[in-house]
Amino acid sequence: MVLDAYFSDSRKRRAERELREEIRINETLQRIGTTLAAELDLDKLVQKLTDEATALTDAQFGAFFYTDRSDAGENLTLYTLSGAARETFERFPLPHRTSLFGPTLRGEHVVRLDDVYADPRYGKRPPYQGMPENHLPIRSYLAVPVVSRCGRVLGALLFGHAEPGVFTERDERIVVGIAGQAATAIDNARLYKTSQDARRQAEEAHRQAEEARAQAEEARRQAEEASRLRDEFLSLVSHELRTPITAILGWAQVLATRESDADTRARALGAIDRNVRAQMRIIDDLLDVSRIITGKLGLAQRLMDLCDVVREVLDVVRPAARAKGIELRIMPATPSIPVFGDPDRLRQVLWNLLANAIKFTPRGGRVEVEITRDEGLVHMIVRDTGKGISASFLPYVFDRFRQADSSASRPQGGLGLGLAIVRHLVEMHGGTVKAESAGSDHGATFTVTLPLPSEAREVCRDGESKTGDYRGEGSPRYAAAVEHVPRRT
Repeated sequence: MVLDAYFSDSRKRRAERELREEIRINETLQRIGTTLAAELDLDKLVQKLTDEATALTDAQFGAFFYTDRSDAGENLTLYTLSGAARETFERFPLPHRTSLFGPTLRGEHVVRLDDVYADPRYGKRPPYQGMPENHLPIRSYLAVPVVSRCGRVLGALLFGHAEPGVFTERDERIVVGIAGQAATAIDNARLYKTSQDARRQAEEAHRQAEEARAQAEEARRQAEEASRLRDEFLSLVSHELRTPITAILGWAQVLATRESDADTRARALGAIDRNVRAQMRIIDDLLDVSRIITGKLGLAQRLMDLCDVVREVLDVVRPAARAKGIELRIMPATPSIPVFGDPDRLRQVLWNLLANAIKFTPRGGRVEVEITRDEGLVHMIVRDTGKGISASFLPYVFDRFRQADSSASRPQGGLGLGLAIVRHLVEMHGGTVKAESAGSDHGATFTVTLPLPSEAREVCRDGESKTGDYRGEGSPRYAAAVEHVPRRT
């Protein structure tokens, strides 16, 4: 009777231990399940899964082999490790569906071995015929498939230990429970990843659609602006061409009458001459723009004296400045600056800048031409005290067909081509041109910068004074620089 009580008490204690163990296992699985369910990043999820299962089974090392899809849609076999360095496995091939690995990889059943070496399936895989050299030592082996609710094999949990008989039925039950939770967590993580990818793709598609819409809107706006500018320009060309033609026809009719005296005939001929020249300038500008657009505008470059060009253009525009009572001056009076360029085109550049300055400077104003230079560069500056340029129009001042006032009733004529031609000609000479203005009614400054030829640079280094004038005109280098420069007679 005492013996029966002893065995009864022993069975009771064993049942209590088993119950406590079952509760502990369920609590552990619940904790792991909560941890896995909270992780939606697949890479982090499978690493946590492997670490938890390896620790619970007291395995020396564990691995989780699973499949995932690449961005290109290909199935990839990946794995995570716990308790061993990744380099340990990188020199070995991934597990295949051999007689030992096959049941797990196919999702058929759990494989638990107390001693791998004693299993008849061990050592049947060529070329190793057993454990590969330098492989992790494995005697105890536990492998559990991870299968989704729909029956798809997601991967396999594999555990090893160098000692035999390490993994128990309890370990198997724990890993099977973890595998079931892992399958749900992996499915959730993949669904989340799919939804995130879909959301990103939708956002990217929306962004691209918005960009396409903005580009289409900008293209439409530019097309409308180009159409508006074209219509304004055609209207302006018609007006600018009709004005001199009307004047020419009017004075021609005066000349046709017999009553006109000598003074009237002289005035008529002068007006006809001015209007013909104005019309020729308009046509020349149109032809130059056409050559610029088609890439047929050429230069006849040679070594020349820039100061001669400046003096010649000043002589041409001085009567127009005098007629408006505008002071026209050059500062300082530089004797000579040799540059390599096309004299006719550089005259055109300076004439356009000076004609603009005189046109937009009111009576009694001032227009200055300043020539300065530094190492390797010469700067030709045209400064006026005229109408100035508004901040909103300044970025477009060198654009073709652009004018701050393009109405036919504006006080000054012109097609808005001169400054566009200036910029193109200066850039063809390897230089730059910029416009500056403090705003309306504060004047404007245009600066043309041209490179000096190598001979002139040598003169600049040896013969430059503090005022910017040349010294040492008798030096051999100066003579070589200007020897072939055409001089004004």
